[in-house]
Amino acid sequence: MSKLKVLSGAPNEIVMERVFDAPRSLVIKAMTTPELIKRWLGGVRTTVLTAEVDYRVGGSYRYVFRTHDGYQFQFTGVYREVSDERVVHTEKMDDNPGEAVVTTRLTEANGKTTLHMVMAFDTDEVRDMVFGTGMADGAGESYDKLDELLAQS
Repeated sequence: MSKLKVLSGAPNEIVMERVFDAPRSLVIKAMTTPELIKRWLGGVRTTVLTAEVDYRVGGSYRYVFRTHDGYQFQFTGVYREVSDERVVHTEKMDDNPGEAVVTTRLTEANGKTTLHMVMAFDTDEVRDMVFGTGMADGAGESYDKLDELLAQS
């Protein structure tokens, strides 16, 4: 069972939290290094074919996924704010309506890092559509794999 917590937020938000047994610097490295991203993102449902990351304010990212039955999709976005403790970026999946603004806080205490993520959508209808894709389960699986990767570091 995943350790990801899906919390309540504003009507147009999805809020998730996860604690990693690793220092913040390792978590950030794993979340911003293309070779490492390919090892954990997508969980067990998909394979990451492409991970392009320009991790700076104004930089962009692009992840191309393939499911086990061959369906391909991508996420793209632009970094608006980048620091050790807080990252803000946009997120858009293919041609789906709307673009989320994702704010991630990374807090370190006693060698563990708490990730607190808020995904804000233009409307609650778009939020419901995204949540209905099973994204929370996929995020939980991805973070489980990230935890495994961090344990190897």
